Amino acid sequence: MALTAPIDSTLEGVVWKRTLKETAVAYPPLAGEEIADLVVVGAGYCGLNVALHAAKAGQKVVLIEAGIVGNGASGRNGGYNVPHFPGPVTPSAVEGAIGKKKGRELSELVLGGADAVFRQIDAYQISCSAQQSGWIQPAHSDTSLAKVRKVFDEWKAWGADVTWLSADEVAGRLGAAGYIAGWSNPTGGTVNPYSLSIGLGRAATQEGVRIFERSPVDGIEEGPGGVTVKAGAGRVRARRAIVATNAYTGDFLPQVQRSVVPVYLYHAATRPLRPELRASILPTGLCFTDLRKSGGFGRLDEAGRLISGGAVFALGDKQAYGFAHARARMKLLFPQLTDADMQFDDYWEGYCAVTESYLPHVQRLGKEVFSVVGFSTRGVNLAQNLGRVVGEFAAGNRTLDEVPVAVIEQRRDIANWSLKVRAARLVFPLYQAKDRLGLS
Repeated sequence: MALTAPIDSTLEGVVWKRTLKETAVAYPPLAGEEIADLVVVGAGYCGLNVALHAAKAGQKVVLIEAGIVGNGASGRNGGYNVPHFPGPVTPSAVEGAIGKKKGRELSELVLGGADAVFRQIDAYQISCSAQQSGWIQPAHSDTSLAKVRKVFDEWKAWGADVTWLSADEVAGRLGAAGYIAGWSNPTGGTVNPYSLSIGLGRAATQEGVRIFERSPVDGIEEGPGGVTVKAGAGRVRARRAIVATNAYTGDFLPQVQRSVVPVYLYHAATRPLRPELRASILPTGLCFTDLRKSGGFGRLDEAGRLISGGAVFALGDKQAYGFAHARARMKLLFPQLTDADMQFDDYWEGYCAVTESYLPHVQRLGKEVFSVVGFSTRGVNLAQNLGRVVGEFAAGNRTLDEVPVAVIEQRRDIANWSLKVRAARLVFPLYQAKDRLGLS
C-alpha cells in the first residue's frame, strides 16, 4: 500500500468485511458532467455525513470516492464509539488550543457524540452490530493514573454522566488484569465500522445524494462560475466543495495531505472465544482504551472475537511482528487466555490521520473549497458528528465561525512532514519500551 495513494478497495483481511450485515452497493464511476450545489470528496464517515446532512437541508449533493464507500479508515478502524477526545486530552486543553467558545462547543459535540451516532444508526436502521454497552478509560501506571484522573475530573465538572472506578471495579467490568483505576461513560460502545459505512451510504442515497465510486479526483478548480472537481473524464460543477479524504488524500492535494501525519496502524482478530472465556472477558460488552503508547484497547465483536492491534512496525515481516505484539498484549491483559485461544483469523492495516494537537481542523483551500481532516483515532464519534456540522455549514445553515474547530485560512504543513511520516512506521518498539518502563 503506497503512502502516496493508499487506496485498497479489496479490504483484504478486514474482519468487518467478512462479517458485513449491510448489503454493499456498487456505485458507478463518475462519467460526463454533473451539476450540484455541493460536491464532497471522500466517502468515509466524515464525507458521508457531510453529504447526508447537506442533502437533508435541501442541497443537491454529489459524493465522489477514489475507491469504494468505507474502504479507508472508516471501514478499517476498531469500531470504538468513544465519548472522549484522544488519550489524555481534556476539555480545558481543547479550549486552550482553539479558544473558549469553540472549545466548549467541540467538547459538547464529543461528549454527546457517541450517543448521537447510535441514534442516527437507529434512525436509518443501519445493521452494524451496534452495541451501546459503555466505554472505560483505565489507568495502567502511576503516570497514566494522574492523566486519567484529570480527564475524569474535568468531564465530571462538566456535568457528564461519568463514574470513577477502583482497581477492583475495573477488573470486574473488564475481566482485565493490571489496571489500578479508571473511569467510565455509559454512552460509548462498539460497531462494525464497515457495515456502518455501507449503511451511511444507503442513508445518503435515501436523502438524494448521488455517489460515484472508483473516481479518484485529479483536480479542483475554482472560478467565477463556482467549483469544478475533475475525476478522469468526469467532472462535477458545484457552488461549494468539501474534501474529506483524511489520511487517504494522496498527492493530489498536498496542502491537505501534509497537514496531518498518516499513522500506519493494524488490527488483529482472534477466532471466537470459548463460552467460558466470554463469561470472564468483557462480559457485558464494554470496550476500553487506555493510554499505552503501544496500544492498550479491547473489544469483542458480535461473534466473540477479541480484537487488538497497534502501530505497524514496517521492517521485516510486519504481520508476524503485529501478531506477536497482539498475543503479548492480550496475554498481559487477560492471563486466562491460552496460546490456543490467541489464534488469529484476521489481520489488516490502514492509515489514521493524526494532527499535532490531536484535534481536527477545517482548512480553506479556496473561496468555496474546504477540507475537514484529522480525527486522530476518534473517527467513529467525531468524524461523523463534525461531518454533520460541516454539512449544515455547506447548506448555509451555519456560519464557518459556528463550526467548532480551528479554521486554517492558509496552507500550514507539519514541519518535517516526510521525516515524521517515515519515523511513525519505525517507532513502535520505542512505544513498547516506554510502556514497559511505566512512562506512558
